[in-house]
Parts: sequence; structure tokens; C-alpha cells
Amino acid sequence: MKQSLFSTQLLFTFMKITITQCFLICFCSVMAMARPVKAQQILNREVSVKLSNVSLKTVLQEIEKQTNVHFVYSNNAVQINKNVSLQTTNEPLTTVLPRLLSPNQLRYEVVEEQIVLKKIKEQSVIMAEGKSEIIVEDKVSGKVTAEKGEALPGVSVLVKGTSKGTVTNNDGEFSIVAKEGDILILSFVGFEKQEIKITSANQAITVLMKEDVSQLGEVVVVGSRSTVARTNVERPVPVDVISAKELQTTGQTELGQQVQFMSPSFNSAKNGINGVANYADPASLKGLSPDQMLILIDGKRRHQFAALNSNVTVGKGTVVTDMNSIPSLALERMEILRDGAAAQYGSDAIAGIANMVLKKSVNNGTALIQYGVTSKGDGGGYTVGLNYGFSLGKKASLNITGSYQDVKGTDRSDPYNPQPAGVGGTYTGIYSNVAATDQALLKSRGYWGDGTYGSFRPTTYGSNAMKSGQVFYNLDVPLSQEWSLYSFGGFSNKDVFAQAFLRTALPTGGTTNPDLYPDGYVPQLPGTSVDISYLVGLKRKTSSGWNYDFSTGYGKNYLEQFSKNSSNASLGAASPKDFYIGRIGFGQSLTEINASKTMLGVMGTKSLSLAFGGQYRVDNFTLSAGDEASYQVGPLATTKGKTPGSQGRVGIDKADITDKNRSNIGLYVDIESDITNRFLLAGALRYENYSDFGSNISGKLATRLKITEDFAIRGSINKGFRAPLLQQIANAATTSTVQNGVIKSTKQLPSDDIRLAKIGIEDPKPETSWNYNLGITAKLGANFLFTVDAYQIDITDRIIVTENLNVNNITALKNNFAGFQEITFFTNAINTGTKGIDVVASYKQSLGAKSKLTASIALTVNKTEITNVKATPAALQLDTKIPILLIDTVSRALIETSQPHSKVLISVGYQIGKLSLNLRSSYFGEVTAWEKLPKPVTGTSNLHQSQTFGGKNLFDASVVYSLNKFLTITVGGNNITDVYPDKVNSNYLSYSNGQVPYSRNVNQFGFNGSYYYGNLMIKF
Repeated sequence: MKQSLFSTQLLFTFMKITITQCFLICFCSVMAMARPVKAQQILNREVSVKLSNVSLKTVLQEIEKQTNVHFVYSNNAVQINKNVSLQTTNEPLTTVLPRLLSPNQLRYEVVEEQIVLKKIKEQSVIMAEGKSEIIVEDKVSGKVTAEKGEALPGVSVLVKGTSKGTVTNNDGEFSIVAKEGDILILSFVGFEKQEIKITSANQAITVLMKEDVSQLGEVVVVGSRSTVARTNVERPVPVDVISAKELQTTGQTELGQQVQFMSPSFNSAKNGINGVANYADPASLKGLSPDQMLILIDGKRRHQFAALNSNVTVGKGTVVTDMNSIPSLALERMEILRDGAAAQYGSDAIAGIANMVLKKSVNNGTALIQYGVTSKGDGGGYTVGLNYGFSLGKKASLNITGSYQDVKGTDRSDPYNPQPAGVGGTYTGIYSNVAATDQALLKSRGYWGDGTYGSFRPTTYGSNAMKSGQVFYNLDVPLSQEWSLYSFGGFSNKDVFAQAFLRTALPTGGTTNPDLYPDGYVPQLPGTSVDISYLVGLKRKTSSGWNYDFSTGYGKNYLEQFSKNSSNASLGAASPKDFYIGRIGFGQSLTEINASKTMLGVMGTKSLSLAFGGQYRVDNFTLSAGDEASYQVGPLATTKGKTPGSQGRVGIDKADITDKNRSNIGLYVDIESDITNRFLLAGALRYENYSDFGSNISGKLATRLKITEDFAIRGSINKGFRAPLLQQIANAATTSTVQNGVIKSTKQLPSDDIRLAKIGIEDPKPETSWNYNLGITAKLGANFLFTVDAYQIDITDRIIVTENLNVNNITALKNNFAGFQEITFFTNAINTGTKGIDVVASYKQSLGAKSKLTASIALTVNKTEITNVKATPAALQLDTKIPILLIDTVSRALIETSQPHSKVLISVGYQIGKLSLNLRSSYFGEVTAWEKLPKPVTGTSNLHQSQTFGGKNLFDASVVYSLNKFLTITVGGNNITDVYPDKVNSNYLSYSNGQVPYSRNVNQFGFNGSYYYGNLMIKF
């Protein structure tokens, strides 16, 4: 990585100036391009008709077929069966319609893509206001608005039981012929359908449409910038839409776990003792890495976690985005795009996107109180949350959510086994490696009770104790008919209490410190993760249909870590017991300019949506040093071979203090068109340029073909990329050990270390991917939806962190890294291929006036393989006879077999009156972990052994009772059959004398067993 050319302050000053200039240039350019498209464009469409003495209805149908317009009329006003004649060739509608309609005393009005026919002389009437009933003589007119008062164009208005209908114009106004006693049906995607009976009144009416959350769950923001609403079976790409209500029914308290049990391709399980994963759960899509899924909030990029996951676990060497820092009570829904989208949204969206859509409701609120505990009595915790939408003045709104969690830890460790078979039966005690001596000391010390290990569990292995508080807001302020101001953001503080493994009291142990801990000790690793974010933007919706979005925002995460009840063994009795490890920080500023418009009936298409824009982003990564004693090399390091640094987590050395920046600019264009009623085609192109490694171009094509109205084929192909993260290429970490009385260090090298170039290691470049999707969608009747999507993702130049390379065993490293024992770094080392299929089906059926049945099944089957490992650079291999592996068998397994290859989610819900019953089955397929043999097999090259952990089925159940429209009580259980993953073979080193009975190297569904909960939800 190139060195930064400017100081941080100068860089950010330059950034502000550049943003301002780009904003002004793009704003002026966009305004210049925004030309109003009027109804005349529709009327310019040409027709060729040669019909004589046929009904007016026949002529209108022929015109509809040729021009993709739709005629709306009242049978009472239009004599649709009257015979007419029309002879014309390539003549525009602007001259055809008057010639056709005027002789029949008709006129027309263009409303959106429809042409409304009216009598030339209609009786005018006097209308009156009413809540749900209106009086009319011959014609009803009115205005339709949303809850905040903004006009709703395009609302369908029909007279029930007839073919009479119209749609509201751009001002939300409508007029329709109807008589007393008729019922008007008003419907619009995303809003509750309304029926209004016509009686009598003297004024025009205003109809208020209320948002329908269940419908909104079917209308997706992510994956398309078109304003054309599409349901699940109409989308060209697969998207899982999970409503806030569905998230709550899982009984899980954190967002990542809620989605885990609702989306088939999404995986996020709790970890035990596992480094950075203690503080932010890894979440992945399609079995790929956590940093190959992009996280958005309301379509805007979310900043990532600060710390790098360096442990031997799922996502080794990657950086997660902490979804659990956002309260699920703040969300209206989750959208999981199961398709590559780097061409639309930028780096990281190789596997797909998780988009969190915030609540916008006003004048109502929700309070949630939940308590739960495992069947073993641990892990007890409560969650309290409150959401409310405030109305600010006539149209502005502010939705605020607050949430707090206090959860105790769990312990699933096995009793300590001092004589594991995996190391040839070698006794490993607390006080001595001689069994008799150890047992005698156990009894004399009396520290362990009866003098035997018995059920002694020195280490707590399970979910970590946690306290977390979050606040999130969503602000919307209309400034005029066209302009509005918006903002959202939040704050999260999470305190996690993690633990390390047992350090014994053996006098000769490198990590032991008998002077401070004569009976051994278990280091405690508390940490605090803080997230801060805000985004402010301006939106403009012009009368000509253009939508503009200008926004700027900032997000930051920092992790502060501590080591308590610990020791720097190399300092002996002089060592502190508590250490400050240091702070890791990551900040991201983001400025965007977006413009879009959906045009109807352009160039012979049904609709054409055009979007384009730009993004400027600056990332900042920092490492702040810990206490000197947390990384200090003490005198006992050389005299007694004691390990330097605080145990459990070594502090950040002052030599590794880092403050590095990177910027990038992205430009995109996005086009989507309904070529015909059945054929949709979409495409996107994106250019990005990074300050450190250069530029990248990505693209995407997607299509959907309706075979019938309820059955379609869809597919996509896209070229994506993922830029190396600043947390990867700028990270530096040093740990020290003692080898034969000599202090040696293991060094995580930043990519700009000039010594790497000398051994043939190039700066990491972006991963690139080709993503292919092919699927079908079907709607069978009104109640059954079904989708099947197959995919293949080929990733080239995948970025990994190398194995720890032993300096003494590699000639090229001896010459360049003297003083180090081992080094590791990031590089583009492998290519991978992922193939899979997702199947999703849902069924809804009303069984009476007060009962409803819902059922769904979602399954995924996939497999990831490493298709190529790049040759070790010649300069690194030079003069070393043994092949140097940058990735070994253990790390390969983390990519290929550590996540389930199959997952099946089945749920059934039944509601009768105020009572609801919910059942869920979740199957997680088998996983396989590899590890090094404790003793290599003599005479063979076998250095590793594996264990496969079988697939398991979990069952959840809940009962929900609504006392009234304000109060709902839920009682439920997750994993009610108390299923656990297979245990690690006790012969294996990874069993750690019983401290790790469940593998840290794989990720299925956690290992806490049954969990029972109750919650109270209050709506007001």
C-alpha cells in the first residue's frame, strides 16, 4: 500500500473542498439534464388501425395493444359498444383520439400511463366532506393523501362491482362517475385498501391512505432504483423480505440471530472463546466470507467493525459489519438481496446485500419487554425497547428507538481432563505434569475441593455476558412540495465480558506466573465496542418525475480491549494483574449524489427507469497503544523463558501505532425497463477509483420474462469486486515468544512494509467475481408463492491472511526479517468457486373471519471450493527446499467446509381470534474442521486430522395472545428439544483438556441448548 501523501488534517480539508466542488458540479449538471416529460410524449405514440363498423371497445383495445396505454372509462358515460370506424397509418394519438372521440361526445385526459375518457358535457355537482361516506349526484371527486399529508399520485379508484375506474393525478386528485349507494375502492401498493360508500354531502372529499406493513414487505428498496413497485414473483433478482413482526417471532434478541432463522442463505452463529468474534458476530451470505456481503441502512452503506478477525474460525482474516449494533425494534423490515450487486452499490457486494429499512411511522409507538433463560439456568437476560414516531408540525416526523440488553454468559465446557489421549496420554495438570505430584498438591492446597478434578471446569466456554444500549433515529422534514430534508443515525455501546483459557500453576510454563497466581488463573477479556453514525440528506421530487438525493454522513466503530485477572509472565511478581490493551478504530465518511426517473411509455416500452450518480468515500484506520506492561518484554523472558505481554490478549505495541487513510470515488449508471408487459431488462455499470490501488469497473445485467402473469423466469450475470480493506492492509500487530532463551516476535505486517516487495509479495489488489443466477418464480393461486434460484460465484484473487511463516526455516525471510520468529501478511492467493440453489415457498390462507394459516419453507444447498492456489513467489521460495504454503489445510477448511452446506427453515403459523401458534423447524447441515496432529504420523506426510460434525434439526415454538389491540403477550422456546452440535473428539488437541467441547473452527447454530422466553409488547 502506498504511503499517505498528506497528514490526516490536510487530507480531510482537501476532502471537504473536493466534496463541495463535486456537489456543485453534479448538482448543476443534473439540473441541466432534468427536462420535464409531459403527457405529449404518450400522445406522440403512433398507431396504424384499419377497422370499419366495429365497437368502440374493439378500437380502443387495438390502440392499447399498439401503444401500451390503458383506457379508463365509465360504462355510464361511454357507449362502449357503439359501432365506429377508424382508418389511419402511422398517425400519432394526438390527432387520432380527437377524430375518434369527438363525434361520440367524448374527451380525454392523460393521467400517468392511462387515458381517461369523459363526456364532453358532464353534470357538475356539489360535494361535502365526510369521514367514510359522501353524497354525490352524478360524479365524485376528491384528493388522496398519505398519513403525512403528501399527495399520492397513481392511486387506483374503482367503483365496486363495475369496470368504472380511474387513477389519481400528480396532485393526488381524482374524479369518477358514481351514484348514491356505490362503493369506491381505493388501492395503492404499500397502503391499506379502503372502501368508501357514497351517500350524501356537499363538499369534495379527502381520503387518507394508511401504510400497510404487510404490503410494504413485498415492495423492495434494495436491488433496484426504479419506482415501479414489484412483488416477489416480479423481481429479476431474489430478495428475502422479512418484516419487523417476523423478526420478533423468532424469540431471538439480536438482529443477526433473528435473520439467521429467517433467511436460508444467511448465517450468523454465536462464538465461544474466539478473539474478535467475541465482540461482533460474523455474518455471511451463501457460505462466503463476512466481508463479501454489503450492509446498508435505507440504501446507504454502513461502516464496518474496526478490528480484524485473526482467529482460526469462520471469516479468518476478514472484517465484519456488526449488525447487532442496530436495534431490531427500529426496523420496518429487512431485505436480503441474494445476488451480486457491486455494480450498483460498490465494493463488498459479491455475495449480496442486507438492507435494513427504518421505521417511518408517526403518532404511534411500540414498547417491548423480554426475558429469557436457557434450560440449564444460565444465559438469563432481559431486553427492553421503545419505539415512537413523533409528528413535528403538519408534515415532519421523527421516529426514535431506544433499546437495552443485559444478558448473562453461559458455560458449556467439559470437566477438566489432565490426561487427554490426543497427546499420547501425557499428563497435563494444574501444578505438575507428574500425576502423583499434581494430585498431592491438589489435596494439600485444598483449592479444588475434594482434591481431584472431578467436575472442575476452570474455563467458561459459552456465550459471553453482554450489556448493550442503542439509540437510533429517523427524521423526515418536507421543506416544500418538491424538497425534503432527511436524516438518520444512532449510537451503540456494547460491553462484552469474554474469557481466555486456563493458565496453570506449572513453574516451567511459559504463560504461568506462580508469584501472582499460585493456583493458576483464567484471564478475563472485557471489551467495549462503540458505534456512532449519522447521515443527512436532501431529496427533491420534481413535477416532471425526477428524483434527486444528496447526502453526506459519517460512521465510526472503535473497540477498546482489556485483560483482567491476567499477567505478563515475563515480569514475574512485578506484573500488573489488569491491563489496557489499546484501541482499534475505523471511521468512514460518505457523500453521495443520486438522480433517478421512471418514465412510462418511452420509446415503445411500458416503463424505463434511469438512475445515475456518484459517491465519495474516505476511510480511516487507527491503532492506539495499550499499557506498556501489556506488550513489554520483561527480564524473565530470557532467564526463565516466560512469555512477554499480557495473557489472553497482548497489548498494541507503541511501535504499531497507526493512523492511515484511503479515499475512493465511484460513478454509476443504472437502467431498468419493462420492455413489454412480460419482459424486463436491467443493467448497471460502475467505475471506482481508489487512492491506493487504482480503479475498477463492474457491471450487471438482469432480466425477467413472464411466461404467464403468475409464472416467470429470471436471471442475472454480474461482474463484481471487493477492495482490500484498510483494516487488512494497514493492520500491524506484534507478539513475542521465547525460543531457546532468545526473544522472538511474530509480526502481522502491513502491506506497505517495503520488505514484502523484496520477497516477491505484491500489494493486495481487489478480488473480482463473476456471479451467475438463474431462477423461476411462480404464484399459484392467490395464496401460494414459490421461487427457485440457482447460482454460481467465481472469485479470482481472493484475499487471505497467510499462515505464520517461520523465519528460521525460510532462507528469504532470514535475510529480511531477522529478529522475528514468524511473519504473516495479506495477499491475493487463491481462486474459489461457489455453487448453490435456494428454494423459497410460502402459503397464506384465511380459514374464516377470524382465523388464518401461514406456512413457509426455505432451503439452501451450496458448496465452496478452492479452485486454484497461486504459486509461492519465486523470491520467497528461493533456496528453501521444503514447499512454502501460504494457506494450509486448516485454513482451506475454514473457507470450504466450516459453514453448513445445507440449511432448511420450515415454519407454520395459525391464528384464531386473539390467539396465535407458531412452530419452526431449522435444519443446519454438517460441517468439517481440520487441525494439526499433536504428533505427525511417522513415515507419512500426514500432518492433519479432520472431524465432521453432523447436521442437526432445531425446533422452536411460541404462543402469542393479544389481550386487546394494545397489548400482546408471547411465551416461547427455541431449540425446545435441547439439541447440541457434535462434540470435539477428546483425542484432539482442539478439545483443550475439555475446555472446548464444541469446535471453534466451524459455525453451525451455537451451543447453548434450549432457551425459553416471554415477552410483552405494548402498542400505543
